[in-house]
Amino acid sequence: MPDTPATPPRVAVFVPDLSDAPDRRAAVAIAHALHRDGHPVDLVAPMGGGALRATLDPAIGQIDLAKRHAATSPLALARCLAERRPAVLAVPASVAWIARLAVRLARSRTPVVTVGGTDVEAALAAIRAATPRSG
Repeated sequence: MPDTPATPPRVAVFVPDLSDAPDRRAAVAIAHALHRDGHPVDLVAPMGGGALRATLDPAIGQIDLAKRHAATSPLALARCLAERRPAVLAVPASVAWIARLAVRLARSRTPVVTVGGTDVEAALAAIRAATPRSG
């Protein structure tokens, strides 16, 4: 019986909101690219509404933390990390401190990958480098 290939590890992408801003569009593009590569992907935001919500593939997990601002999200993000157990948490530089705090609160070893700017290919390379290999 042939071995079935392992499912690629889950990746979470945390954004401060889903407004139509360049770094948010890049985060959505990253989520789509990871999904096309076969990764289970969660896009996490303090509030789920915004211009980019409609652009998300329905297969990408859309997690609304029910928080008004990113700065009030660390504990809710920590709960999400504890429940979903992503292999990597990718975040724009503007919210990296929130992600690092959430990882500590969750007592998780999930690596936080800061994806700066709008260079999707560089961000994907950094995420893939931080993703643990199975087997």
